Amino acid sequence: MLLGAGLGLAAVGLATPALGQQNGTLVVDLKAYTSNAKMPKNVQKELVHAGIHWGLVDNALVIPMVNQKFVKAETPYLTRFGEQKSLELKAGRYTITCIGYEVRSRSGDIDKVLSQNAFFNNDIMTFTVLPGKMTTLEISPVYEAESKWVMLSKFTMFLPDLKVRVVEHGTPKGEDVVISQRTAKSVAWDDYHGPLKF
Repeated sequence: MLLGAGLGLAAVGLATPALGQQNGTLVVDLKAYTSNAKMPKNVQKELVHAGIHWGLVDNALVIPMVNQKFVKAETPYLTRFGEQKSLELKAGRYTITCIGYEVRSRSGDIDKVLSQNAFFNNDIMTFTVLPGKMTTLEISPVYEAESKWVMLSKFTMFLPDLKVRVVEHGTPKGEDVVISQRTAKSVAWDDYHGPLKF
């Protein structure tokens, strides 16, 4: 399957210079998942130990919802549902890019599947790591059921919408943003020619 094992089924831009040499702390806080659709028991079982993979490329945090083998950037961190991961980072401005995925095409041709289904939400959010302080990315995954007919059979896949809230030193900043949905600003897989793709 295309979606990375970390998600069970399933960020890059320029950043401003660092705010000094002192480091701060980034916390990725992945909440327990919820679902807007009834899930089969086998899907629920797959999600028991699932989560999201992510990594940093320069001053950008990357969250891929396609299998990591199709992504050039390294995403070595796995945060499971209901857990947190902390990193010490240089103080400064950072961006988030999500490599999203939706069910538009069901095919045995992986290139066709990526072409139709995958997309890039570049620099969809920004956050600041403050010197000596903590910045938290609160990520709330809400699973949705996406269905397509293949021949005479209905195929259903459960994909999460990832809603992110930035909390800087205990204070929420800006609005919550769903980073994983395709929008008018999303870049189609075939149209992306940046450093995240082979």
